[in-house]
Amino acid sequence: MSDIAYYPDTPGNDETPCNPDILEEHNRIKKEFAADLIESVPNPCFILNKNRQIVFYNEALAEAVGEKRKDRILGRRPGELLRCCNSRTDLCGDSVACVQCGALRAIQTAMTGKKSEEECTLLANKDGKVKGYTFRVNASPIKITKKQYFIIHLTDLSDIKHKEMMERFFLHDLLNAVNGITNTGTLIKIDATKKEQKELASMIIDRAQYMANEINAHRLFISAEARQLELHNEPVEVSGLIESICAFYNNSLLAKDKNISITSNVDELKLITDKRILHRIIENLVKNAFEASPENGVVKVQAFERDNKALFKVTNQGAIPMTVAHQIFRKSFSTKGTGRGLGTYSVKLFTENYLRGKVWFDSSNEDGTNFYVELPLSPAGEELAANPCPRNRGT
Repeated sequence: MSDIAYYPDTPGNDETPCNPDILEEHNRIKKEFAADLIESVPNPCFILNKNRQIVFYNEALAEAVGEKRKDRILGRRPGELLRCCNSRTDLCGDSVACVQCGALRAIQTAMTGKKSEEECTLLANKDGKVKGYTFRVNASPIKITKKQYFIIHLTDLSDIKHKEMMERFFLHDLLNAVNGITNTGTLIKIDATKKEQKELASMIIDRAQYMANEINAHRLFISAEARQLELHNEPVEVSGLIESICAFYNNSLLAKDKNISITSNVDELKLITDKRILHRIIENLVKNAFEASPENGVVKVQAFERDNKALFKVTNQGAIPMTVAHQIFRKSFSTKGTGRGLGTYSVKLFTENYLRGKVWFDSSNEDGTNFYVELPLSPAGEELAANPCPRNRGT
């Protein structure tokens, strides 16, 4: 927001001194209201009167719009000050396009006596150049000297939204490229006449599929973090799902580098859940178990029914120090260096926020480390099919 400046040719934004009535309101509020309180707010914050005109503001707003002269801030409506393109021909809030404005909706809700939070996308114009912004707008009614006003907080989400959009586009394009590699490797393998060529093509396919798996896992995590992940429940046979994960990691570099083996002990267990999410939960626990295992260690995966719930248990022979144990599920915490630490956090996020389950662990030098995930056998109102569901060989 630092490059937004006052826009003098906007309707209502002439360069004459501000209205004496507005200045009087400003001075009265400054006298009666705790000015230090609004200044303590790090984000742009301002107070509107019933006409949606700014009558008080903090320094953060002045810095954001690049304007120090209060006569060019007081009396303006928010869109006029922020140089919204719709305020070039109409007063802020009066154009047809303003009906869709999140900031206007938030302010109008506050005018009914309720607090409100909305997201506002704004197209600004500076020196003939257009730039888009996204704000989170918080609006609340407030009484000062027995008169009704409305206090507004702005949080600039532009960089966050831009990053999210670019990340989605990047992952989408990257996945398309990886799928292209898989398809090419498959064609090479079909046409190969020599054993060495077939083995090389198989390696290409395996690595491309691994990359695709990681990309899809990251996309799922991003959606979950943004609270945009939609559940797709279906019958899942647990033995097939765990079998596919174990087979994958038995052939992975994690296993070969440390000569780690993986075993599973799974009862005939079926549940209704989102197979993609359950796969990521168990996969993350198994991956963490491999990374935490000593050389020549064993990772064990178990699944069984207990108290009408599905219980998953992933064990490795390493122990978690007490200094680390209380930080295990924290986001971005990792003992493996910077840029890590989403594994156990994502397990907790997926399990407790989406699958209505619980996750916990115990660890000791004698028994190693055990991670547990407990899930309902079916969401409320859904019943398991009487016939066994088909074996699941992965996602």
